[in-house]
Amino acid sequence: MRVTLIRHAEAGDDAPRDEARALTARGRQDARRLGQALARRGVEFSLMVTSPLVRAVQTAEIVAAEIGYRERIGVTDLLVPEGTASQVVAFLRTSLRATGRQLEGTPSIALVAHEPILSAVAAALIGRARHPPLRKTEALRIRIGNDPEEKGILRWRVDARGRREQL
Repeated sequence: MRVTLIRHAEAGDDAPRDEARALTARGRQDARRLGQALARRGVEFSLMVTSPLVRAVQTAEIVAAEIGYRERIGVTDLLVPEGTASQVVAFLRTSLRATGRQLEGTPSIALVAHEPILSAVAAALIGRARHPPLRKTEALRIRIGNDPEEKGILRWRVDARGRREQL
């Protein structure tokens, strides 16, 4: 399975609660550019799942539109900033079993969320104690196998400017 971790774009500070903070004009533009960069590389997703926080949902919707993802975007509380990486990894393994049976080829799942949950999930998937935080509007691709004990492999990262780095 290919897992793409996407950190939300820039959000404003004008909402009464953190959960309600929406993307700024720059954030929407950056999310669009990230989606376009992913589309240029032929990235497709079998499943997209986002945190329920407004800025993550908006980022997911914009990226989905740019890559031509037409399915329903899932929402889960597992991806809130304070989420637990082990629960997200268990969710991914369950999704792999369910999605893998329905699809030909390799399932590809996008998780759109926040820090510190994304770097914690990356570290858990690749079997390291830590992983550097993802920058806003950055995507990180990890390939994981069917064996729950097998460590994932970092493949690449791409940002809103379209810069891609092989890992």
